[in-house]
Amino acid sequence: VAVIGERINPTGKKKLKAALRSGDLDYVIGEAVTQRNSGADVLDVNVGLPELDEPAMLSAVVEKLSATVTLPLVIDSSSPDAIERVVRSYAGKPLINSVNGKRESLDAVLPLAKKYGCAVIGLALDESGIPPTAEGRFAVAEKIVAEAERIGIPREDIVIDCLVMAVATNQSEAMEIVKAVSLVKERLGVRTVLGVSNVSFGIPQRSLLNSTFLAAALGCGLDFPILNPSSARYMDTVHAFRVLNMQDEGAVRYIEDYANASDPYTAPAGTAAAQAGTLPQPQASKPTDAACPIVIPESLAHASGEVENVVNLIISGRKGPMGEMTEKLLASCDALDVVNGAFIPALDVVGKKFDAGEFFLPQLMASAEAVKAGFDVVREHMGESGAAIDDGRSILVATVKGDIHDIGKNIVKMLLENYGYRVIDLGRDVDPSEILRVVREQNVRLVGLSALMTTTVKAMEETIELLHREVPGCSVFVGGAVLTPEYAAQIHADHYSKDAADSARYAEEYFASIGL
Repeated sequence: VAVIGERINPTGKKKLKAALRSGDLDYVIGEAVTQRNSGADVLDVNVGLPELDEPAMLSAVVEKLSATVTLPLVIDSSSPDAIERVVRSYAGKPLINSVNGKRESLDAVLPLAKKYGCAVIGLALDESGIPPTAEGRFAVAEKIVAEAERIGIPREDIVIDCLVMAVATNQSEAMEIVKAVSLVKERLGVRTVLGVSNVSFGIPQRSLLNSTFLAAALGCGLDFPILNPSSARYMDTVHAFRVLNMQDEGAVRYIEDYANASDPYTAPAGTAAAQAGTLPQPQASKPTDAACPIVIPESLAHASGEVENVVNLIISGRKGPMGEMTEKLLASCDALDVVNGAFIPALDVVGKKFDAGEFFLPQLMASAEAVKAGFDVVREHMGESGAAIDDGRSILVATVKGDIHDIGKNIVKMLLENYGYRVIDLGRDVDPSEILRVVREQNVRLVGLSALMTTTVKAMEETIELLHREVPGCSVFVGGAVLTPEYAAQIHADHYSKDAADSARYAEEYFASIGL
């Protein structure tokens, strides 16, 4: 097992972004040294910011790191030009991150790896996206390995990333990912890598979930966990596993590091040792408010009991009884009154709790699922007029060209649908011309664009410029982990949404402003 340090990547790191913009490479070196001293065996290097000359900056950073820190480097870029500029002068054998199963990617990256004698990370995705099953991910990995071998890249130079998804949105895939790691190891005999921290996005106490997932993945054959080596919890898991897999023979390193260390994990709750450790103390759960947390409108006052039930089902995320409760409401209430007087106000409460940190992503998703169950019943009652719920308001959402991440976009889609909007989802890695085509054909007035990779913000800017030029009056809101209000303004977006709840608020404001 070799730990790949993840900290030299500007996504979500304000100080690193500022250092890269100002050319402060000493700060980057400091990050590298800290990770090395914390136990990293390899360093991932990503400098992708849309306003930078990535080939020049990546080359400068790698040159500086190579002269200062002796650890192997992962050249992390989606730009073949940047990759080639670095690897042709790299003193050693770099690991390229990454290639994937798409024909375009295979043709662009694998010849570079072969030409310069590089190892390469292959992502288990292709033109159809990221398969949800272990067998699906394995099939893509098998294709990448076969293509690499065809052009002369040996298996020892291939590393497969089975792609970690967040359990907040793709919970059923968590164990499929570790199973995929096992299949790749057993059937292909290549090494494996995972970005561990992705699994806990939107979940409280992320390090607890990350370290547990890390242990499961290591047990299934993970070779290269990508993580923050400054986290004691993650490194504790790595050091312990190295004893179990005989990497730390005789447990020499483990004993040296831990023989005299206090153990907060086994100390009784409430003791000084436990208080000083990294484990959180148990917290009493907050029961759902028994009283109805919304003002019931006059049109629904005669059915206040049923309204309270529906509202509290939504807030507690219980979709099972929603159909029956909605049926009871519709027996004496108008469908649109139910939507506007119960469903939407309940979602507003959920959004406020999410903003306040009282709710987390799984609770937000559960509430949206509950509303969806209610909407299904409402639509049945409305029959052909069901489409009138959105009053002709349509929103297009897409993850921009070059970006394969769609967790945030999917959450926004679900929430917007449950606020009654018709949402056209074009998926991920969508070309600007395709977005323009659909906007024109379906007369879309509002577009939501998502990006998680710094290197794809440029594609987002191109899409916005195209829409504003070709469809005057079309409004574009943007979001994603890599975005900030400053970036949104820089690329001329009409609005920056920090989360799904804010997207719904902006949609309401926008359509109200144009009289819809």
